[in-house]
Amino acid sequence: MDDTQVSVFEIVLLFVGITVAVLGFLFINRVYLIEGKISWLMVIAIFNWLMLLVLFVSLSIAVDVSKRHLNETRKIVDMLSQKKGKKIRY
Repeated sequence: MDDTQVSVFEIVLLFVGITVAVLGFLFINRVYLIEGKISWLMVIAIFNWLMLLVLFVSLSIAVDVSKRHLNETRKIVDMLSQKKGKKIRY
């Protein structure tokens, strides 16, 4: 595993994602209990809520991939700078 640290952005993203998941479920459940049936507006609300959750997951994956990419780029730069300093002869 990489030795990367958790950033403030990732903590905020986790907090907001969990909050959206819980509150969205509670709101949709409350509307269902009040109405007693599933309407087209309810289906649209559920679909939009699920899309929002997918967006949060894909955002967190994108952040992780960009961190890994940055670490790999730094490793490559370090390797190239070390190789340049040695001046290999053939």
